[in-house]
Amino acid sequence: MVETPACQQLSFSTRRYFARGSASTSRSRSDSAIPRNSCPPVDQSVAISERRIGRLRHRSLWALTAWIGWLAIGTLAAHADWPQILGPNRDGSLPPGQTIPVPDHPAPGIDWSHDVGAGYAGPSVTGSQVLIAHRRGESEMLEALDVETGQPRWRARWQASYAGGIDPDTGPRCTPVVAGDRAIVYGAAGDLVCIQLADGEVLWHRRLRQEYRADDGYFGAGSTPLVLGDIAIVNIGGKDAGIAAIDLADGHTRWTATTYDASYASPVAVPSAGVPLALVVTRLRTVLLECQTGQVLDEFAFGSRGPTVNAATPIPIGDQRYLLTASYGIGTTIVRVQGRALHVELERSQLLASQYNTPVFAAGRVLGVHGREDVGLAALRAVDPANQRVVWEEPDFGTAHLLTDGQTVLGITIGGAIWWIDPSSDRFTALAQSQLPPGRYRALPAWSDGRLLVRATRSPTSATVHCIRLARDTSAVGTP
Repeated sequence: MVETPACQQLSFSTRRYFARGSASTSRSRSDSAIPRNSCPPVDQSVAISERRIGRLRHRSLWALTAWIGWLAIGTLAAHADWPQILGPNRDGSLPPGQTIPVPDHPAPGIDWSHDVGAGYAGPSVTGSQVLIAHRRGESEMLEALDVETGQPRWRARWQASYAGGIDPDTGPRCTPVVAGDRAIVYGAAGDLVCIQLADGEVLWHRRLRQEYRADDGYFGAGSTPLVLGDIAIVNIGGKDAGIAAIDLADGHTRWTATTYDASYASPVAVPSAGVPLALVVTRLRTVLLECQTGQVLDEFAFGSRGPTVNAATPIPIGDQRYLLTASYGIGTTIVRVQGRALHVELERSQLLASQYNTPVFAAGRVLGVHGREDVGLAALRAVDPANQRVVWEEPDFGTAHLLTDGQTVLGITIGGAIWWIDPSSDRFTALAQSQLPPGRYRALPAWSDGRLLVRATRSPTSATVHCIRLARDTSAVGTP
């Protein structure tokens, strides 16, 4: 671990209202906090271990407990601060009751830093643990860190098999998902692994993309599974299964649906008075399906053939409407869920065209990146979805991940700039600005009780996780 003085501070400037115009069961073992040099063996067989048989006896009780644990569709256990990609609701919004403090001098401080391996997987947080997926050598792993100190608690390892694509980084892309007393990790080669949170024991391991004959695509597997109750819904993209529901108790397949290629956007839960529903963006189609059976209820075209990707996750914008966005001429689609059907209200609009960053909805507006990282043109836009107009645009903002508490938007650019932005203003209004340590901040951030957790990529095989304290009481900034 990289030891960082608790009082170390970021480069910072305050800009108050500065406005600018315009399953096989794996026998992998978990590591202790002391790093090990060798990767424990992985059982490639499909035999069920004696320990797993014991667990199956309690499967019904576990499944019932899992469903009770999630009282609302898409909302995980309350003790998990940031239990999945884009937070508790998969839309970049902070947990209820938490706010983004706008700092004055002194600058936000780095509580701790910890070195990890390859990958673009963002952190998740549950209780006192930070979970980070990464790759070292021939092993993919999930590592649990203490949220207060950054000290490792355990590591779970399994054999890595992703050989790489356009990007030389071969580590996992998907954020770990907390599911009760366990975590789900989806690796770059499509390995779905279930890990016990208490000690890092690997409970089961499925090579889904291999089993269902899915191609690696441009960047490997990058759609974070959706956990609902006792299943994980996975956007696999296989010739034998485009989407599948995997049982969390033992890893068996509950159902499969479609043969569509996968996207890099993550599925989202759709509130429903009846059977739980999910909206899944695939390579060229977006589908509404029933979570218990996998029945496809409705679908529409979204995407484009050729060297393109769908990577931004759909976000709710009120009244059962969802906004989807992609670059490559695809633009914005707004769709309303009406019972068990989809009604497209707007399609292929150039209101917002994001290559991979998911926008946020705050103060009645959608703030998001308009443009592409690979061509070097990316602006930040505020869009009024009700009137279908661009309120303002900040040119050359760069690609950025966004978080919001509904009143303030926090933007972290790929170059490490942090911006505090007023979403209600009629022009770009920066409340404050700061700079993170050197690195590429392509991984999604996480939030935990005033802490911002970010992953800075330093090379195709190495990165550092930083815990930044954004304290409301600035006299305490930089202290643990």
